[in-house]
Amino acid sequence: MAGADYFSIEPLRVMLSSHCRDRVRFRGASRSMGTLREAIKEALEAIEFGGHQVFEVWIHEEQSEGAAAENAWDLCVGKSREADVFIALYNGNAGWTGEAETAGGGLGICHEEFQSAYNQSPSKVRLIQFPAIEADPGSPDGRFQAYIRNLKLIGVQVRTGEEAVAAAGRAAVSALLTLARSGIGFDPKSGYYAGQALVWSRLDFAARRQVTAGALVEFLSERSGAERLDEPRDTVIYPVAGERVALVCDCIPAAMSTAAARELVGQPFLRDYRICGHLPGGVAGPVHVIACQKSVSETQAIRQLGFPDAIVVAAPFGVYVADEVQKIQMVLIANCRDQSTTRARIQRFLHWLAEQGEGALLARRAVSRRKISDLIAAESVAAPSET
Repeated sequence: MAGADYFSIEPLRVMLSSHCRDRVRFRGASRSMGTLREAIKEALEAIEFGGHQVFEVWIHEEQSEGAAAENAWDLCVGKSREADVFIALYNGNAGWTGEAETAGGGLGICHEEFQSAYNQSPSKVRLIQFPAIEADPGSPDGRFQAYIRNLKLIGVQVRTGEEAVAAAGRAAVSALLTLARSGIGFDPKSGYYAGQALVWSRLDFAARRQVTAGALVEFLSERSGAERLDEPRDTVIYPVAGERVALVCDCIPAAMSTAAARELVGQPFLRDYRICGHLPGGVAGPVHVIACQKSVSETQAIRQLGFPDAIVVAAPFGVYVADEVQKIQMVLIANCRDQSTTRARIQRFLHWLAEQGEGALLARRAVSRRKISDLIAAESVAAPSET
């Protein structure tokens, strides 16, 4: 059996990423990127070596059944991480943001697919560049274009579908040969040594905490109906299920196991009665949104809360913790390494609230938490001072 495994032949998994509805000149007419992806898939899967298929290509067009069974966003992002080779047909379009009514502040699916693949292994990513669309700097497309520029990747420049098909063939074979020469495959932890992630890693705890919390605040305040407050610091009033909820942002600027970093945040809900003294009337909460530079587990989240009897949900964005007695709520956002990963993770949390109907429960707890905190504040003022 060992010999059979050694000589087994399994095609390399290739993912093609692009905004499927954009148009490109191909086969004498204006055709969709989706049509082009199907043509590239056919061309790559026709490549053989020694009579054996070399590439197995994944495109979203042929996965309707899987997309129905699994959230389409998570499916695509998961495929980008799992792929041995990731080829982006890039024209600067960030793609669907998941929520049309709040699309202005989000990351597009093409952006997140790319960064997930690149963070997982930069060496597996290949870029085929069409002329870029025009984009405002603060839009999802503008952020995607700035992200690609900052990476300084060398991409093949193309204008037509025929050029893209040829370039995709070269890109796939190039990645195959790179993998063969390396002899060790792709390093799943190799994605954070370059670009903005490296810049953030150079910062001390205080500066990294400030810039990461600032990225959360910037993202949330750009969303439809949100309002940024000057006091309390790093707080955004955010609409959730018909309520205005105060989201207080902070950051644990290293691994959760690093006590010095973890203690910078501590148990922020102990200060809720003071925070509420600065909140406008009718605002619920607060809910604490904490960016974690690295991963976070359910056990670590419970330890941060201080007691185990609570709702704890581990999800793609990190861990959500809620206490049904005191109505404390914390959202620990995992792997906030740079601005793009931070935005992507908090966006996934907001998507989860909408997808699972959790927003109404979060808002209801936040309303109760405001009442509890206001009562504690009133009792604190009314208590006689010690002499």
